[in-house]
Amino acid sequence: MPRLIVAHDYICPWCYVGWEQGKKLKSEFPELELIWKGYELLPEGLEYTPAPPDPEEAKKPPIPSRFELLVAADRIVMPERTRPFSRSRRALEGAEYALEAGKPEAYHAAVYHTYWNEDRDISDFAVLTEIAEQIGLDVGEFLLALESRRYRDRVIEFDEPAHAAGIWNVPTWQFPEKWIAEQPYSVVHAYTERFIKDAR
Repeated sequence: MPRLIVAHDYICPWCYVGWEQGKKLKSEFPELELIWKGYELLPEGLEYTPAPPDPEEAKKPPIPSRFELLVAADRIVMPERTRPFSRSRRALEGAEYALEAGKPEAYHAAVYHTYWNEDRDISDFAVLTEIAEQIGLDVGEFLLALESRRYRDRVIEFDEPAHAAGIWNVPTWQFPEKWIAEQPYSVVHAYTERFIKDAR
């Protein structure tokens, strides 16, 4: 089975788009296995501070951002969140437990849905416990893994550790010939099609 690693973080809007792209890829290429590797965008000590509004920008005609163009091209409707960004470390470590338990896709789907569609805090043990129970994980073992930090070393932090691993943006699709990041579905699909063809 062809395996493709995708660097991601649940709290990244580009990664929400990447997750939706991944679902489309799986429907077109059922033999493809996607391995979602956790890269923590906001580790402890790194804060997210939105840029203050620029009065001059308000005077200009509205121009879609690169992200808005990507979402439009892929026909994805982004959920509207009201909460500030969650810390994703616990959720990403939980994904490593789900991988070993044989339920990675169910876990990723539940976490993305909980964070983006339900607008909940995925750093909350109670929220993660609900997810584990919902997808049929051993809740006691799952919580023990999180509390003991069993998978601490499997999650890579931004900035320097991620950059040292070659990851500057998420999602990054790690194709053998080239790693690509933050691309529309047409580009990801073209690379995947070649990847699958070469693997056959």
